[in-house]
Amino acid sequence: MPVVKSNWVKKTLGACLAFSFSTLIISSPFVGNTAFAHAEHGSEGGVPTVSPKAKLPKGISLQVVKTNAYQFALATDGQQRIEILGEDKRAFLRFDQDKLYADLNASGWHRSRQPGGGPIPDRIKDNPKLEPNWVLLDKQPGYGWYDPRLIKEDLAHFNLGMVRNGKPLNVRIERIEPEPMTGYWRPLLVNEPEFAGLNAMVPGLSGNAFMLSRMGTAQGEFQVLDDQGLPFIELRKDGVWLNSQHAWANSVELFHNPGTEQAPWVKVSETGTVTYADPRLDQKPAKTSETGNWQIPVKLKESEQQNLLKGELKWQTIVENTN
Repeated sequence: MPVVKSNWVKKTLGACLAFSFSTLIISSPFVGNTAFAHAEHGSEGGVPTVSPKAKLPKGISLQVVKTNAYQFALATDGQQRIEILGEDKRAFLRFDQDKLYADLNASGWHRSRQPGGGPIPDRIKDNPKLEPNWVLLDKQPGYGWYDPRLIKEDLAHFNLGMVRNGKPLNVRIERIEPEPMTGYWRPLLVNEPEFAGLNAMVPGLSGNAFMLSRMGTAQGEFQVLDDQGLPFIELRKDGVWLNSQHAWANSVELFHNPGTEQAPWVKVSETGTVTYADPRLDQKPAKTSETGNWQIPVKLKESEQQNLLKGELKWQTIVENTN
């Protein structure tokens, strides 16, 4: 059974990882189209994971996620005061309700800025007990950061130290061997769009990615509808737009700056093509022997005409190579 997380967890995790990219990855020399080389093999000995036995206090969610490398993602309900301790037991991050601070004189802050541990300035090496220099990073109740211990494949487990509301808290991180993969659910599109100038396809063998393209020959603009018939994506003549106030806006995996209630639609692509995560492709049958069905309604914006893009979800068994 999938774990259904509270809305504050979903929203904060999305925000904290987006913020971590802008503050951490941009300054990293490892950034580019190629992922951090060592991280590709960072699962040797198991995947770093928050221990299933760890009991986090109410209002806190901690995960280890894989971006260009393994990193922590902490989400809070905005009502906490939490300090994150580095390997030297000194606090380098502070959450004060919905405000995020960093101690620029803490080695842990500089270590957290690259997957393998960022360089520590000489001024801190020469004087590791410099007075704290806390600066406000942003107004948000979550954050994502690197920890060099996450990619140490010979480190079976360690404790991430925190101080919550004045009380110490240690969260055990351990490497867990993933379950062997025996197969995957494969989404298949079984019909073609009826609208002239609209192309559709499933771009991957698994997952819930769906791609739509409005060709230059199209006479109209198209709306992608949710299960209640409300549009959340529009393929317009000047690009692709997302309704940032829609309930699915933070789960379709389209990076965007939120709009307002008065102007909810925001542009997410200058081209006529969009690849997004559609939750309907994740509605899996109870048994692998069954075939699931999904459909995505697309509407011609200028009229009431609709076209149902229909698909199937089938279990694809992985056949082991015995040679």
